[in-house]
Formats: sequence, C-alpha cells, structure tokens
Amino acid sequence: MKKYFITFSFLTLLIITTSGLVVLAQTDNSNNISSIKISSIDDILRIIQNISQWMYRIILVLVVIFVLLAAFTFLTAGEKTENVKKAKHQLTYAVIAIIVAILAFSISTIVQNILTK
Repeated sequence: MKKYFITFSFLTLLIITTSGLVVLAQTDNSNNISSIKISSIDDILRIIQNISQWMYRIILVLVVIFVLLAAFTFLTAGEKTENVKKAKHQLTYAVIAIIVAILAFSISTIVQNILTK
C-alpha cells in the first residue's frame, strides 16, 4: 500500500508541475507553415538549427525524467537486486540520451560548417 501511495504522490507531483507548460505553449499563430519563406542557404541552416535545439530540449527533459525514474527505482529497490540492476540500466539509458542530446545540438553546427565552406 505504501508503494502505491509513493507512486501516486510522484505522479501527482509530476502532473502538477508540468500542467503549466501547456499555457506556455500558446502562440499568436503568426509563425504558421505557409509564412515560412526559404530564399537562401541561411534560411535552411536556421531551420535545421531550430529543429536541433528543440530536439536537444526534448531529450534533456526526457533525461531528467529517466534519472528521476532511476532514482525512484533505486530508492524503492530495498534488497531486491533485480530492481537495483533495473535502476542501473535506466541510468545507462539516461547517459546515452545525454550523448544523443549533445549530438543533436551539435549537428546543426557541423552542417552549418560544411555548407558554408
């Protein structure tokens, strides 16, 4: 029963803290797809850079969730070696996600250097 209470509390806290993000996602609709004009290579590079920055942010949010989930699993593992191994695997996946985030962020710079030379 205590485990369900902790899980429910964690999920409730997660929902409460992220529910305000929906309001921040509102826009003025001035940046719709039909208004994007690509006239030079700089516009393409800007689009690639924007996409990579969004990927970087999304992956970092997922990394934080993975690390919190691994910490929660590790703290609730007790003496169960299976859960400790599961937490270690989750941390490994979080490190892999950090590497992917760094690559996603740096790929725009690499493409920009290749195309502008």
